[in-house]
Amino acid sequence: MTNEQAVIHAEAEIEKLKQAYMAHLNPIVIKIHEKAEEPSLQDLLECQKLGASYFNYIENFVGNSGLLGAHANGKWITGFAETCHSVLKAFVVHVNFLRSYSEILVGALEHPGDSTYANMQRMTKEYLQKEQWQKLKSLFNENNLPTKGFEYSGANDLKETPKWQLIAGLIVGVLFALIIILLAVFIPSPTTTQFFIFRGVFAISLAAIAAIIPGLLTVESRFQKFSIRATGAIAVFVIVWMLNPPALIGS
Repeated sequence: MTNEQAVIHAEAEIEKLKQAYMAHLNPIVIKIHEKAEEPSLQDLLECQKLGASYFNYIENFVGNSGLLGAHANGKWITGFAETCHSVLKAFVVHVNFLRSYSEILVGALEHPGDSTYANMQRMTKEYLQKEQWQKLKSLFNENNLPTKGFEYSGANDLKETPKWQLIAGLIVGVLFALIIILLAVFIPSPTTTQFFIFRGVFAISLAAIAAIIPGLLTVESRFQKFSIRATGAIAVFVIVWMLNPPALIGS
């Protein structure tokens, strides 16, 4: 199964769980309003179970959606964030409904933990407008529900560089550096044009080698009216390109 198929399957499963939950809840609500009958303990336990299955599945899917590459699609991720927003509002209604029958659910009412549905909360905070998720956070606070996902964004994703890219960068960098060293030996007094080319190639070679070295290096320099900011391998390139050691020594 491809990642795209896995996402489609998950969306279908979400809809299936939602329909099962609503199919059980609707008759209970009708009975309460039309016949003024309280739901039985069995009705409430089943409602709690189906609701948890529905909400928990979406919460887990949020955690897995990044692994499936779904976040790369801007329209999909925005739409899914809006879905999470609606689901979280439905969760508040679900909890309050069960709480209103706490006397029947004595000892069986599940209380949300500190990190309950934090993934969905992070999703709404990251991809929706500030006003939207802040109102939702206030709603959770008003109903004494956890808001850890709104308050803590979580760790950033680690992006692993493919091994072939590291090897290729090392080979290119070392090869170019050796060529420049040999040219410097055989052409100790290059022309201005030759020196310009040598320096550019040398900067590329060091940048290619620096790309495989962990850590960050940030450089800010002013060249005429432009401000240059660089990080990592590009910073190495900027350092080598912008500085001219022979000119500094001769000055």
